[in-house]
Amino acid sequence: MRLKIILEYDGSAFHGWQRQNGLRTVQEETERALAHIAPGTSVYASGRTDEGVHALGQVAHFDYEGTLSPATIVRALNHWLPCDIAVKSCERVPDGFDARRSAKRKTYEYVMYTSPFPSPLRRTRECYIGAEADAEAMNAAAALFVGTHDFSAFMTSGSSARTFTRIVYSSSVRREGDRILFRITGSGFLYNMVRIMAGALMRVGKGEKSADAIARALETGDRRLMPDVAPPEALYLVSVEYGDI
Repeated sequence: MRLKIILEYDGSAFHGWQRQNGLRTVQEETERALAHIAPGTSVYASGRTDEGVHALGQVAHFDYEGTLSPATIVRALNHWLPCDIAVKSCERVPDGFDARRSAKRKTYEYVMYTSPFPSPLRRTRECYIGAEADAEAMNAAAALFVGTHDFSAFMTSGSSARTFTRIVYSSSVRREGDRILFRITGSGFLYNMVRIMAGALMRVGKGEKSADAIARALETGDRRLMPDVAPPEALYLVSVEYGDI
């Protein structure tokens, strides 16, 4: 039977999701834990998170021929997984379910904070933006991402994408105390797309870039207008939606 799991992980000590020779990855650790109950089983995620990126709701699937219940599998995996990964749930899904191809929407959040000085204790979880930032201006600029656009200007090299049009369903910035949170939901995202967006919004918040520059980048696809790539450690994959499965 095919099983769907939802994972939470701290990406600080991982070289991303995808298995890589000689490097510690989330996929490798998950498959190592799974080998205790289903040797040789491969796990496939909704997408590859990069080095340092965290997940609150990464979705993955694998095929299982054993007799353990989903609830027992959750307990077994969490027993064998390292402390920076946890399986939050497990359920049976139709055989045609694919964690990546079946996904309809993904939500990411980028967490920034304002302070007179950078905090050493927050450096692997959040991004220091400065002593102050204009969250209202950032929110107005973030709204420009909503809709169907060619996001060529918001992608770094190294992507295998063949098309650059994506649908963004919602995009907003809100302040919570000294935190400024950028949350975006879309049909899918190009390589480093959310981090480039976050980098541009931080510039807007500090008065170093206008929302018009974002609008021009969306119109022209000119990557030179969006040179900043925000650090990975403040990025979280929040959830993946599939509709009726």
